[in-house]
Amino acid sequence: MQWDTTRCPGCANSTPHEQWYVDPDMPDKVYTPYQMELRKKKKQFESRLISLGIKNYRVSHLEFLDHSQETFQEPYEVGCRMLILYALAYVSQNLDERLSIVDWFKRENIWDKVSDNEKNFLYAHVPEEEKAIDISWGIEGALTLAWVLNIVKTLPEIDQGSQDDVFDHFFSSMPQIGTNTQEFLRHLSFRSLEEIYEENLVNEAATSYFRDILLSGREDETNINRMISFERHRVLNWVRQFLGVKDWDEIGTDT
Repeated sequence: MQWDTTRCPGCANSTPHEQWYVDPDMPDKVYTPYQMELRKKKKQFESRLISLGIKNYRVSHLEFLDHSQETFQEPYEVGCRMLILYALAYVSQNLDERLSIVDWFKRENIWDKVSDNEKNFLYAHVPEEEKAIDISWGIEGALTLAWVLNIVKTLPEIDQGSQDDVFDHFFSSMPQIGTNTQEFLRHLSFRSLEEIYEENLVNEAATSYFRDILLSGREDETNINRMISFERHRVLNWVRQFLGVKDWDEIGTDT
């Protein structure tokens, strides 16, 4: 049985149930269409986090979900970064081909977009194993950028891991290493900026979650792949130019 009224333990007065529930965002206000849209995004965003196992994250400032104030990289720049991560992931498993990759980058006029740390890896006499492993994870960043550019239509959820069919489509859609890429790069375009921004925020929330459980000593209640989420967070921070940072080596996963 559900009661129509509830008695307040403080003042002992009984009031209808609906008077006990107040919207935490903007109580007693009429919502504008803009606010209604942000409230819809808030519900969708928080529901997605809950489905990932991040149950206590709440958006208290609705404008946080508005992507219109962000300054995104240009599609050409994102395409160049995607090719760099793609080629570096390949060469991390084929170290003897590093100089040929350097020559390819130079021929395609994207050498100046390779970061100093990446150049050091390519020119190192014997690259450190740990560095090669870090570089290899860039394939997840490259896949994320392919999704940003609508080269792949879907991105596996971060608690599902990589899916072979998505990667197969990605590999088949990329220019072969060593070939001409300028025509490919000139015709790239973004998917919805709203989608890109939301994906960035989801992985930002995951970073906050893992930081908080580390500090508190709590157990991980998600199945999120931390390394995949980290790579997505980093590359999408770069796409979004988070905190105004454009240099790839300076991109972090701050929240």
